[in-house]
Amino acid sequence: MPDFRGTNGNEGNGIVYADGFSTGDGSVSFPSTVASTTITFNPPSLATGVFAVSTAITVTGVALGDSVTLYPPYDTDGVIYQASPSAANAIKISMFNANTATKDLASGTWGVVVTRRD
Repeated sequence: MPDFRGTNGNEGNGIVYADGFSTGDGSVSFPSTVASTTITFNPPSLATGVFAVSTAITVTGVALGDSVTLYPPYDTDGVIYQASPSAANAIKISMFNANTATKDLASGTWGVVVTRRD
């Protein structure tokens, strides 16, 4: 019977067991950071229920298939956002206003981190 406390006698060895699966032996790879930068982004005004996609924004090093994480400089007040690569060295930001009122977020310096699975 597996030890579901996650150690199976390997306390301190960096190995976690769950249903017979283990990590920490080098068989699992983690995404590497390809780019960590900032962009100036001025989101469009979004009426209730409106979805918008930005034009291409240059982020050197990004490639199709990478994962993009955004860090807005303020509270987005319930506006849902995400970014994805649109071409080599370019991302697009998608936004959706799920609120009951129009939202017009200010222009600001957004953090961008791009990771790639090795």
